Amino acid sequence: MRRRARAIARAIDVAEFQRDQADPWSGSSLVPMLIIGLALTFAGMIAALALS
Repeated sequence: MRRRARAIARAIDVAEFQRDQADPWSGSSLVPMLIIGLALTFAGMIAALALS
């Protein structure tokens, strides 16, 4: 019985981890999105200055 309960708990933990990795609003994916957004913003500002 304990072995079955552990297997179920492990399956739930794995499912939660996989769902968190796929969620774009999870904390682990917000940091790369922030960095990419800032880089694109600065690239756009530099391009606007170069073209003006």
